[in-house]
Amino acid sequence: MKGHTANDMVFPYEALSPTLGTLVQYDEIELWNEIDRIIAEDVEKKFTKGQQCYFNLIHCANPGYFYTPQTQLMLEEYMAYKRFKLPFYSTLDQAEYNRIVIFSSIDDEYNALIKSNG
Repeated sequence: MKGHTANDMVFPYEALSPTLGTLVQYDEIELWNEIDRIIAEDVEKKFTKGQQCYFNLIHCANPGYFYTPQTQLMLEEYMAYKRFKLPFYSTLDQAEYNRIVIFSSIDDEYNALIKSNG
């Protein structure tokens, strides 16, 4: 991480790209480009997107960038729905599309974690 710790990476910063193997000047756009490259590297789909990011982004990103109050709320809501078996919405037509996408992603990662520890 060329003189950085993960928590002091504030845009713009320079770090070694795990996909390109060169120093890259990161801003928000380039970080999301890096995420796309990281996910694309797993052509055999051996890992979840979260696993790919977890093991690769540590080299070039501040984890705090992704852990926002909104992220925390979505994780807490997902766990409450799952733990208490609450209905997400009365009907699928009433469900918010973005929430379905986010909860589906969380569910994929959660189930992969449970499977790997079980």
